[in-house]
Amino acid sequence: KTLEASRLCAVSIERSGSALLEVVRECMPGIAVGKILIQRDESAPEKTPTLYYSKLPPNVDENKYVLLCDPMLATGGSAIMALDVLAVKYNIPPQRCIIFANVICAPEGLKALAKTYPKVKVVTACVDSHLNDSKFIVPGLGDYGDRFFNTEG
Repeated sequence: KTLEASRLCAVSIERSGSALLEVVRECMPGIAVGKILIQRDESAPEKTPTLYYSKLPPNVDENKYVLLCDPMLATGGSAIMALDVLAVKYNIPPQRCIIFANVICAPEGLKALAKTYPKVKVVTACVDSHLNDSKFIVPGLGDYGDRFFNTEG
């Protein structure tokens, strides 16, 4: 099944989600774009996420499919919070076609996501071994945003 760009909205979880969003926009230049800024509290033992900002195009809840972009899925906290924002603030029903696109997952994050949002499809390139005690993906690749934007954490 092929979807027209007018029926899609790509939403990036900032900041590293911008890396995937760039590729999506190259493939579908007319796609609507939304942004959700969520940051993990690296000092907290469970790496709890905090929502800072969200903005989606008008009428995103009217018959649009959502492609949620974030390259890493570790604990699942940021992805689940982003899905909560889509469901509550923007009235996108959880049972609607939402695809979570990423590069690397941890099994713990996949389990948490499936428990909270079982109908969300996940497209990933790799499922790594596990999370370490600091809730980082093992072996992982470090901070994706820092690598992509050539910055230090």
